[in-house]
Amino acid sequence: MSEELAAAAAVLARQQSLIKTSQAEAVDLNRKRCQRLVDRGLWERLDVGVYGPVGVPMTWRRWLMLGVLLAPDGSLGSHRSCAALLGVGGIIGPKPEITIPRGSTLRRPWLIVHESTDLELADRRRVDGIPITGPRRLAMDLGCVVSADRYRQAMRGLRSQHGVRFDVLLRTYLRHKRSGRNGGAALRDWLDRYVDTGGVAESELEQLALDAFLDAGLQPTAQLWVEVGGGARHRIDLAFVDRMIAVEVNGSQHEEKPATVADAVRTAALEAAGWTVVVIRSKTFTSDLVRAIATVRSASVVAL
Repeated sequence: MSEELAAAAAVLARQQSLIKTSQAEAVDLNRKRCQRLVDRGLWERLDVGVYGPVGVPMTWRRWLMLGVLLAPDGSLGSHRSCAALLGVGGIIGPKPEITIPRGSTLRRPWLIVHESTDLELADRRRVDGIPITGPRRLAMDLGCVVSADRYRQAMRGLRSQHGVRFDVLLRTYLRHKRSGRNGGAALRDWLDRYVDTGGVAESELEQLALDAFLDAGLQPTAQLWVEVGGGARHRIDLAFVDRMIAVEVNGSQHEEKPATVADAVRTAALEAAGWTVVVIRSKTFTSDLVRAIATVRSASVVAL
């Protein structure tokens, strides 16, 4: 039986110390043998057909893994649980939440269950051994269960931490879109918010500044390439072309000498071409942002 236990240990190690009966049987641990391990005080039955070693704490990750193992094949951790595992939206230790194929059933008081007719479209991945929907599907699902502010925060995280591009999110929306689908409206509104900016900003700090300008009723263009004297091209973080204002959002890396030299060269070139350059620094972000918004509001529109 030692070989079977070693094989089961490999499954337990990758599944939050949980194993289904079918997985145990695959390594020659039938139900009687599993019960024998329970009787000897080595294993315990966590739920119908799911076992684990005695004494392992039931963390929220382990509860989520248990929910997935109890669910029909193909089910995935999703929504707030997925956001927590991906580290976006500031969601920590939520109630376990999964999505199962439409027509299936699973009810547990400690588990939130969603049904889906298009779960096959999900970009699947595993985090801590738990199968979950990926970042693209999360962008579609999360809007129906969190506030608008929380959703926007999560979307910034998906952009900056997981590299999900604007065009990918647009394709995700079009693939999943159908009348009445939960979550679709939030992603659609998010896409509409940024479509006139040329997409979303490059970094999370720039995204915060972009959101603040949009909330103030000001519409910049993100990541705009401009050609200045001598044919040189420079990229502006947030450009107000009609006012000829270039807003540069600089993280802490811009305080190092090579970056400060490059920034000075770009600023001089832009100003020589008629641009007003406004810098928002990370260490004084809030005060610089307030000043930048005031500068853009007070500037006259230039006849181009």
